[in-house]
Parts: sequence; structure tokens; C-alpha cells
Amino acid sequence: MKANRKFKDSVFSAYFSEDPKRLIDLYNALEGTNYPEDTPIEVNTIEDVLYKDRVNDVSFLLDGQLVVLIEHQSTLNCNMALRMLIYLGRLYEKVLPRDTMYRNNLVMLPTPKFIVLYNGEEECPEHSQQHLSAAFSDSSEPPMIDLTVDVWNVNYGKDAEEVSRSKSLNEYSFFIHCVRCEHAKEPDLAKAIQAAIRKCIQANIMKDFLTKNGSEVENMLFGEWDWDTAFRVQKEEGRAEGRA
Repeated sequence: MKANRKFKDSVFSAYFSEDPKRLIDLYNALEGTNYPEDTPIEVNTIEDVLYKDRVNDVSFLLDGQLVVLIEHQSTLNCNMALRMLIYLGRLYEKVLPRDTMYRNNLVMLPTPKFIVLYNGEEECPEHSQQHLSAAFSDSSEPPMIDLTVDVWNVNYGKDAEEVSRSKSLNEYSFFIHCVRCEHAKEPDLAKAIQAAIRKCIQANIMKDFLTKNGSEVENMLFGEWDWDTAFRVQKEEGRAEGRA
């Protein structure tokens, strides 16, 4: 991993993009598949995509499937299906030949799959789905297009059985849980993150990744959580103004 990663990168995308085995481990757990860890995989995440300030994504090609994997913190957004639709168009532009639309023969497309891993602090079911068609203003006829997003709650201790099967995701969830626990005791977020990193390394949780990228993890996570804090404060202030 380069030391000068873009500021919009996240611990989540860095951790899972660094080693394709983690993505395969996670995908097998959620989809009930059994791909070997040496299965060819191509990470094709688009940098600086729309909405990147609120979601951190990893997209990859695996066995003819185009998987869009997103971690979502703060409040879970009801428009994830729309966001996925916009992102999918940009992904197809990236992975398909430029002359695809001008060919007469049918061009086979990688099958899209959409997964959101919710890691915020608001209540959320273990597993739910969002459908693009739910947003259509005219529901009198069957939709001519739809898109389904699987939403998983990956908060430590609240995750579904499918989520717990992934060692990589379990360790990441525990790390975030650790940061929250340390922050509850230590108001200084930077110090809380440092303490959580030390604790996880000692417990052999994400050890290699945290040991190699400790200072960078501090910077990325501090930026993410600082944004979430500002977002939460603005939301609370808006509610107070509404009551007034």
C-alpha cells in the first residue's frame, strides 16, 4: 500500500483491497459459495466516485460476476439501490471494451451483485434488502428494470450467521468495535484509535495489516469518524431547530 493514498480512501477499502483472499473469504461467507482462496479476482474500484464521501466501496470481478461491495457508516441510506445503479453504469464503462455498444452480436455482461455492509450505530436488522423499484413513482405495472441490494449488519456481536463465517470481516468488525469502546473511555479520538490498534495487534486481530499500516490507519479512521461526528451534530442541531 502506498503511503500517499487518496484522502477519500478508508480502512475498509484498504484492508479488503490489499489482499484478494479477504474478498473471497467475505464473498464465500455471504453468498454461501466455496471459491478457493487462489481464485482469480480483479479489483476494479472506481476512484473518486459519486457519493464517495459517504460510502467506501470495493468492486471486483469474480468468476463472471461484478460485485459491488460497500461499507456504510452513520445512518443507513434508503437510496443505496439508486447509488448502485449509477455506480454500475460507470463500472460497465470501465470493464467493457469501448466499442461494446456498437457491436451487432449480443455482448455478455458480468452479472452484477450488490452488497452493503452496515457498520453504523443505529439499529438495523441482521439482513435486509433494498429494491430500486420501491422508489418508482408509478407502481401500477411490473417494473421494466429493478436492482436488489443485500444489506448486512456487520456490527460486532450483532451480525448474522453468514457474516460470522468470514474471518476477515469478523476481525474488521471487532477492530471497529474496539475503537468505539476505547473512545467511550478516552474522549480524544486519536488516542482511542491508537489504543485500539495496540489492543488488536496484541490479540492478533488484523495484526499484519495494522502493524504495517498503523499510522495510515489512524489518519484514515480519524478522518472517517470526524466526518461522521460532524454529520451527527448537524442532524441533532436540525432536530433541535425543528422543535424550536
